[in-house]
Amino acid sequence: MQEKIDKIITRQPVVVIMGHVDHGKSSLLEAIREGFVICAKESGGITQHIGAYEVEASGKKITFIDTPGHEAFSAMRSRGANLADIAILVIDAAESIKPQTKEAINFIKKAAIPMIVAFNKIDKPEADPEKVKRDLSQIDILVESYGGQVPSCEVSAKTKQGIKELLETISLVAEMEELKCDLSLPTEGIVIESSLDPQKGPMATLLVKQGLLQEGDVVATENVLGKLRHLANFQNKPLEEVLPGQPARVLGFEQPPAVGDVFKVFSNHEQALSQLKAKTICAKSPIAIRNNLDKETKILNIILKTDFLGSCEAVVGVLENIPRDKVVLNFIKTGVGDINASDILLAENSHAVVLGFRVKTDENTGHLIRERGIKAKTFDVIYDLTQEARKLMTATLSPETKRVNTGKFKAIIIFKQDKDTQIIGGKVLEGEITRNVKAEIIRDDEVIGHGKVKGLQKDKKDIGKAEKGQEVGILLQSEIKTQENDILVFFSEEKERATL
Repeated sequence: MQEKIDKIITRQPVVVIMGHVDHGKSSLLEAIREGFVICAKESGGITQHIGAYEVEASGKKITFIDTPGHEAFSAMRSRGANLADIAILVIDAAESIKPQTKEAINFIKKAAIPMIVAFNKIDKPEADPEKVKRDLSQIDILVESYGGQVPSCEVSAKTKQGIKELLETISLVAEMEELKCDLSLPTEGIVIESSLDPQKGPMATLLVKQGLLQEGDVVATENVLGKLRHLANFQNKPLEEVLPGQPARVLGFEQPPAVGDVFKVFSNHEQALSQLKAKTICAKSPIAIRNNLDKETKILNIILKTDFLGSCEAVVGVLENIPRDKVVLNFIKTGVGDINASDILLAENSHAVVLGFRVKTDENTGHLIRERGIKAKTFDVIYDLTQEARKLMTATLSPETKRVNTGKFKAIIIFKQDKDTQIIGGKVLEGEITRNVKAEIIRDDEVIGHGKVKGLQKDKKDIGKAEKGQEVGILLQSEIKTQENDILVFFSEEKERATL
């Protein structure tokens, strides 16, 4: 019984930082890390990928999960909230509540975890945390100073003001939550992120939820297994074991595991094999071609490569939102890692384009792309990749013909009719008539044929244009014989770039 008690320990809290895209989440996390890790610069104003980090304050460790702010990473932010024990809601004290602030609150409420509000950028002259508190009260978030249950702190990522108080508040909330874990339970956790390193192979960031993770453990998710041959912390320092609440970077999976998957430790390879189920490498299944495609619908084949599986999930999600009534996206392949020769050969055989997100092509692959004439582009910003996909989809469509009515004419007298030409006298009822414009011949409200204006005369003189109210003679080319009181509607046809 004593041994069982010894196995139950207090674990460190897992904290997620959430909030609007530019309210300073990453800069606050950088301030919290106190210079131990250089915060990656963001492409297009978004955190590059989800990460997990540890800090120690007053002898107590805290794990932070950093989630991207771009709307494309909504699923990752939701997952981050579900992984955490405590959520820090970051709000710019000068800007107050924004759309993603409300989204973050919804994620936190759904995850049913305690919230701490951090009023950031308190150093700005226009900062007004009291106004933000009032705004929060309007959406049923009451901080403690307003009689509620939600702790709050005033901080500045720039000046480091309030950082210590924020960490103390986190530790206090964690104590109240009484976070315990049983080290005797079978080890399991969550895949936070995964990637494919060209030299080291599949890499993954794991967050242990229960039990102990050790080097040499046989692990498996639903779609991939492996034997862990290297454990390291967020600073890439080797670890002998990983406790619940700790993140660890690991090597040893046979291929990158899917983000958000549960991993478990098994006693041997055979037991791990029984865990496996068929599953695609990307977190979202590729878009399938509809079986009942309209004959006018085009297909664009795509090979998508991304740096991390979380990025793959986000990019596929964004591309799914592009209208596909006229052009259907067919993902021939989705995966992580740099674009390589096999991707280019597959693109050639499947008539696909290659799109990469935060990946590279080496010199040999670049030569192959040029030699085979393959369309392949890489991007650092999701918006730019999406715009390129739209452009490629639109390019598969034929230009659309748009008809523009230019005038209307009533036939009053027929002067002459030959096999395919006739001279008609009448009055311009609407718009104008010019040479070489097309005509629609209408009799008793029905279209009976078409023609083309070959010439115009007024007072027996050739003219280039006739306008509303004028009585003129028209030389009409048409095999349809017009009659008095027929209506001629003139129109032009313009080619326009097709749209999705």
